[in-house]
Amino acid sequence: MRFFLLVAALVLSPSLAKATLQPGDFAYGMALSLTENGAVYRFSLPREVYETVTRDDLEDIRVFNSTDAVVPHILRQPKTKNKIHETTKALPFFPLYRAENRTGNDSLLVRIEKGEDGGEEGKTPKISGYLIDATGHGKPLHKLHITWQAKEENVVTTVSVEYSNDLTRWSTLVPRATLARMQFSGHKITRNRINLPPRTAKYLRLSWPSGRNGIEVKEILNLEQSGAPERKSTWTALKGKPGPDDGKTKIMAYEYHSPARLPVDQVRLSFAEKNTLAKATLFSRPDREATWRHRRSGIFYDLRFDQTALVQDTVSVEKSSDRFWRVEIEGSPSGDPGSIPMVELGWRPHELLFLARGKGPFMLAYGSARLEQGELHNSAPGLLSQVMGKDGEALLKEAQLLPKTVLGGPDLLVPKPPPLPWRKWLLWGVLVVGVGIIARMALSLGKGMNKES
Repeated sequence: MRFFLLVAALVLSPSLAKATLQPGDFAYGMALSLTENGAVYRFSLPREVYETVTRDDLEDIRVFNSTDAVVPHILRQPKTKNKIHETTKALPFFPLYRAENRTGNDSLLVRIEKGEDGGEEGKTPKISGYLIDATGHGKPLHKLHITWQAKEENVVTTVSVEYSNDLTRWSTLVPRATLARMQFSGHKITRNRINLPPRTAKYLRLSWPSGRNGIEVKEILNLEQSGAPERKSTWTALKGKPGPDDGKTKIMAYEYHSPARLPVDQVRLSFAEKNTLAKATLFSRPDREATWRHRRSGIFYDLRFDQTALVQDTVSVEKSSDRFWRVEIEGSPSGDPGSIPMVELGWRPHELLFLARGKGPFMLAYGSARLEQGELHNSAPGLLSQVMGKDGEALLKEAQLLPKTVLGGPDLLVPKPPPLPWRKWLLWGVLVVGVGIIARMALSLGKGMNKES
């Protein structure tokens, strides 16, 4: 009986704890070069890491020192922008009229004439541009916000911006910018801002090409922003294929597969054919078996009017590491229905911060589908966060990644096959043997009782 109790205890007891993680438990590694003396270092994860890791939460990443001991690390998304404050200031401006029988921007004249009754004398001349007085600003203008009369429902025009300090010599500041206001089928497109390069100037000249229809400006504002600029995204293009269609709805679907678990927060949808306008909905999912999740709906377009381009192809989405994306377009886009739109994913890499505990050199190890549940959270991120504190940014030093090396090899990227249920088999064997022994004892007891009778 003791034997059976001992076997049952061995079967039901938990397995022994696995040894401490080693670099060989991960598929690949990158050595770290530390150029400065410090305690906490940081670097941005390269795309190659996102293509290799097996988990969306990036838990199969570790940093080791020279004795193959794991050092604390944390992953964070860097700030894309600081607090940006926008202020506006109205700028004085004056209409310009083109002189008769003269061409070019140098023929633009300011004309202010009054009749005896205070009204304008003769027929109102055609406006060819505007002169903006920036003498009272004292520093470079950042962005112009232009409001014009709404005489027409749809307006698209190309303008250029020049600058001067004496109203005689002019130089180009913005060779071409598009101003537009369009409404169609319940949708609205507005483009009324012009970004300016940093250039100090007393006067600006806003004009459009000769013979083109312009706009009647009501107000010109200078928009000034304070704060750090937004960190630029990295873009990854995906090729798509037509998705399954139920044949009941007039929706064209396309599906895309990302080769990496990228932290996506922007999506760009573009069409091969110009002058395309489409209402699209974006979906994503982590794997082929999961349900599609709605990400964003909107109007995407690429419209050309002569030499004027009007493009809206990028939207922001909630951050996601999903690898499968789907685009559904309602009806038929105003372009070639046979061309598959291109999807580009915009993402910003994580920053990895690690504590240089122990001796170097240090190594980033990544990629493993064979980590046990208890090995996923052992890099002491809370300890490192306490070390950083509020003023920890000033203590950070930069680390450089060296070329990739093979550690445990690509086989570690494949999960282990499920173990044989030997415990269940052994337990059932113990139960069967026990039942047999009890049956034999019952049989012997029955025979003894018969003899006594």
